[in-house]
Amino acid sequence: MCDNGDPEDKPPAPPVRTGSTIFSTNAGKDSLVGNHSSKPLPSVPEEKKPLNFCYGSKDRDKERPEISPPSDFEHTIHVGFDAVTGEFTVSIYIFLLK
Repeated sequence: MCDNGDPEDKPPAPPVRTGSTIFSTNAGKDSLVGNHSSKPLPSVPEEKKPLNFCYGSKDRDKERPEISPPSDFEHTIHVGFDAVTGEFTVSIYIFLLK
């Protein structure tokens, strides 16, 4: 998956708070008095630069060793799956088994 830096791919940034709200009622110890004024507001997030590369680049693929196919391979059993019945089917090639 490539990140080409399209702004449509990113969710919108949350709104920046300009102040805090303190709730207060006259209900005694059940009152919700927030001590929000002592906490600093979060800073505005910096705009990130778009990444202009793809994962799984061709340079990395060139470094991978080439693996040859198997030699002297004999296909004696085939396992299949029937999606309708949910059962596996096994076919044994008897003419290859001696």
